[in-house]
Amino acid sequence: MKQDDKEASILKKGKNYVKYHRLLAKAEAEGRLDGKYLCPVCGMRFLTSREADDCCRVISD
Repeated sequence: MKQDDKEASILKKGKNYVKYHRLLAKAEAEGRLDGKYLCPVCGMRFLTSREADDCCRVISD
């Protein structure tokens, strides 16, 4: 929300970023925002401990 310079008592809604809100909703649905388990390297959240452990795992050949 931004304040208009002419009318300081009126708030105007800022630009709506549809893609941002869609990606945010997807991340929350997948548990990457409010998940119980954290990746030990990057800190991203997951719903299961296995997903968290596999997040930044380096696969060696």
